[in-house]
Amino acid sequence: MFGRKNQSNEPLTVSSGEDGGNIVITLAGRLDTVTSPEFLQKAQALCDGRRIVLDLERLEYISSAGLRAILTLNKSSGCPERLRIVNSSANVRDVFDMSGFDGFLE
Repeated sequence: MFGRKNQSNEPLTVSSGEDGGNIVITLAGRLDTVTSPEFLQKAQALCDGRRIVLDLERLEYISSAGLRAILTLNKSSGCPERLRIVNSSANVRDVFDMSGFDGFLE
């Protein structure tokens, strides 16, 4: 399949924890059209007004549907601070930069 040669077909894994009063959501695999609804549902269930940190170290791929899910989470979290992204790979960071997400996410 075009564009997927170096990527695995690992489905998305969503895990969570707490760090200094923040909710840390760790994503691994692919955040795309198929997996973004599940991610958004799980992430919104964890939101309780605290700051959300997305750890994307093991996220291999993000599509426009994944970006939309992150945007929706950022708007619906009820948190006074911006959503924070940590440990994103160069590929994922490039998608954030090209889409303009780097302007409103920390």
